[in-house]
This record gives sequence, structure tokens and C-alpha cells, in this order.
Amino acid sequence: MKQVLILNGDIEKTASTGFLINAYKSGAELAGATVREMAIIDLIFNSNKLFNNRQIAELEPDLQRALQAIKQANHIVLFCPVYADHIPARVKGFFDRLFMPDQIFGVQQSIDNNFSGKSARIVSIMDEPTFKDWKTNKKTTYLSIKKAVFEKCRINPVLTNTIGELHSLENHYSQKWLSKMEKFGVQLI
Repeated sequence: MKQVLILNGDIEKTASTGFLINAYKSGAELAGATVREMAIIDLIFNSNKLFNNRQIAELEPDLQRALQAIKQANHIVLFCPVYADHIPARVKGFFDRLFMPDQIFGVQQSIDNNFSGKSARIVSIMDEPTFKDWKTNKKTTYLSIKKAVFEKCRINPVLTNTIGELHSLENHYSQKWLSKMEKFGVQLI
């Protein structure tokens, strides 16, 4: 049975993010997957690394549980709002702490290869000004997680979606994304 981990990166837990997460979750459960959901804002941890690279900073209990959930999952889905061209600092700190070399590399500097064989999807939800800029420049906002975290840890493929602001959950644009998220969930991609 496929294990899916949904990471909610919305620091405000807005209805629009919940709307998309529920659609994906519903599709994945229809496909027979076991789905676990984790909201990054609910985790208690220091998003800054305390020491330099020569000293290992122990992970807080919530980060230890998050790392274990990532290792157990076959597929990871990150739903992350983007404000003013950047992902929230709390979300960036979450990935910085979990995927620092002292966390994913062993004592002999050999990689803990539990991440290969996994796939991921990043759903980037933008506010209106950022989405207008993205449509003009096609500047991606999730590369720091896609390239420097997921792909560097041999998670492949890492699929992405960029969604403009969902003003209403009842309009055609929102319903289109609801349908797409459910379809992606059914396909476990």
C-alpha cells in the first residue's frame, strides 16, 4: 500500500489551502493509499540551526516525527503559499533543519538513502501580485525546496504546480484546481 505524506505549509491554514489538500487526500484515499497530513505551523521547533556545521544540533521531537514520516512515505506532497515572491520562512526553516547534512548523512558521511525511490509534488499557491509577476516572468518560487532539498536527496520525480490566488472556492478556476488535485491524488503523483 502506498504511503502519502501531505505537508501543509500554509502558516495561516487558509480555507483555500485546505480545499486543495482535501481534494488531493480524497483522490489518494480513493486509490487505496494511506494518507498522513502534517501542518508545519503546528510543529514546535527552532527554524534556525543553532550551531555551525561542526556541531550537530539535535532535532526537536516534532522534527524527529516529521523526518520519520518523510522516511516512511512513498510520496510527499507540499502545499505551500507564496507571499511577496517567497515561501514562508517557517517552511524554509523546516526544510533547512530536516535536510541539513548532519541529519541526512551518517557519521562516515554516507548518505542515508531512504529518500531514493520516493516521489514528490509541490503545489505553490500564490497571492495575486505574486501570481501576476509569475505569469510575466515565469520565476519559480519553489526551487529552493525542489532542487536543493528533494532532488538533492534523490527524490524523483518532483512535480510542481503553480496556482494563482483562489478568491472564491466556488468559481470555475477553483473548481478546475479541485478537480486536478483529486485526479493527481488518484494517480498518486
